[in-house]
Amino acid sequence: MSTIKILFFIALLFVVSFSTISFIKISNDHLECDTILKRELDKNGFEVTKQEHVCNEKYSL
Repeated sequence: MSTIKILFFIALLFVVSFSTISFIKISNDHLECDTILKRELDKNGFEVTKQEHVCNEKYSL
């Protein structure tokens, strides 16, 4: 009887973990985020483009 309980617990743990990870991936839509391009000159005089990810969300998962 105890092996059935252990297998049920492992299956339940797997389902809960998979559901949680799926929820985080799906709900992270980045609607309030933006990518800003900054162009600068390095010490050799070459133009360098840097990307910066700016996010205004209260919670970023």
